Order: sequence, then structure tokens, then C-alpha cells
Amino acid sequence: MKIFFLSLIVLMAACGREPSRLLRQGQLPIFDFPLYLTEGAAGRVWKIDRDRTMTLMAEGLSDPRGLATDRFQNVYVAEFGSGRILKFPGGDPAYEVVREGLVEPSVVAVDGFGEVYVAQSETNAVRRLSDDRDFGSYSVAPSALGFGVDDIPLVGVYDDSSLSWGWNADGAQRADIPRPVNVSIDGTGRVYGAAGGVTDGQVIRYHQREASGAHVVAEGLAGPLGIAVDLVGNIFIAEQGAGRIILVNYEGRPFSWLSGVEDPQYLAFTQY
Repeated sequence: MKIFFLSLIVLMAACGREPSRLLRQGQLPIFDFPLYLTEGAAGRVWKIDRDRTMTLMAEGLSDPRGLATDRFQNVYVAEFGSGRILKFPGGDPAYEVVREGLVEPSVVAVDGFGEVYVAQSETNAVRRLSDDRDFGSYSVAPSALGFGVDDIPLVGVYDDSSLSWGWNADGAQRADIPRPVNVSIDGTGRVYGAAGGVTDGQVIRYHQREASGAHVVAEGLAGPLGIAVDLVGNIFIAEQGAGRIILVNYEGRPFSWLSGVEDPQYLAFTQY
């Protein structure tokens, strides 16, 4: 019995406030408010509550774009203009710089272990920040990045009009999607890709583990970028060309949810 309790204490200590290297993060998180938004040209990061109350998290940034959250409510932002990755611990406004010296980091993602990955134009690959290891090999820097069920990498390349399940260097499955600019998942692990046409943008939903089952959930959009899906299946889309966030409900009906947004870029829900 003493051995059991000692083992339990050691395991609890290993978990701490960060994902343990000893544990596999098995279940998918619940995605819910608050919602985070980057405004690229305006240099701002916002926290948005369910009632659409907006709280300014940061301003004066140099073209913030990619946005991701982890299981401990930390928020990560790729600052394209300055080559930095910013972290807002616990979603608080006071941020810290976790990496500098990157070349045009555009998108950022966090896997189930809390590892942070970023795509930058210098390497045309995806870099893991903890050890500076590069993954994949692409014609240009990936334009969309995320992780699906079982930490499957989801990588979109704008110039190749492709979205892959896995790193390309490993012979990943690929779906044809015009001009992919973002990828996200919902609480069941289904994959959503944004095809960023200026007047004919779409958001397309796919199966969890393979590049199949494509279903258009929104179309006729003006430059869709950010995608975030809440716990009941509502899809929030940052429509850059229209300066707004639209909501597509579980029945497939679109609504203008938040207007007057300056250069909306990426969206991410809090993970619980």
C-alpha cells in the first residue's frame, strides 16, 4: 500500500502545471469561451466573451497572426513582423516572449503534450521550439498548422493547395483544398480547413484521421482565415475581407456574430 501511495505522489508531482512527459494526452479538450482573436494590421490581440464583450490583451504588436491555445489556458501568438512567439500565461494580458529571431512566423500550433510548433519562411518546414527540430519538407512555408486526434499533424500549404494528415516527408495523406490558410478541429476531432479565396472562400470539414469525407460547411466567404468550433458545434470564422466574425450554427446557417473588426486573422477557443 505504501508503494502505491508513493507512486501516486510521484505521478502527481510529474503532472504539475505542465503536460507530463510520462503521460499521453488521450482525450480531446472541450473548446469554449473565452475566444481569442488576432488583428494583424492593427497589431492587437483580443479576448472575447460569450456576450461579445471584448477585452484588449495586447496592442502595438508587429502584425500578430497565428494563434493557438493549450490545455492549461495558455495562449500563443506568432508575431509575423518581429519574428517572435508570445505566450499569454493562463490567458492573462501580461505576455512573455518565448522565442525571438524567427523569420516571418505565420502560424503556430500546440500538440497534446504542450509542445509549441511554428511555421516560418526561413526553413519551409515546421519547427518545434523546445529543441529546434524541423518537421516536414515543403515548397514554401506552411500556411496552416494544427494537431488532430492522436496528435496527427495537420499541415496546409497555400501554393500546393493541399492539406495533409501527417508530415509530408513521411508520405502523409493529402486532401486537395484551394489556398488553405487555416486548419482547426472540433471536440470530436473532425478537421476544418479554410480555403482563403477573396470572394469565394470556403470552410470544409473532413473526417478525423484521413483526408476524406470533405463537406463544405460555409462558402461564398470574403477571405476566411481563423476557424474555431465551440463545444456544441457552432463554427466561428474570421472573415478578413468583410472585417467580421461570422457564426455558422450546427444546422449550417450563417450569422454575422461580430462586425467592425480590423484585419481579423486567427481565432482560438480556450481549452478545458
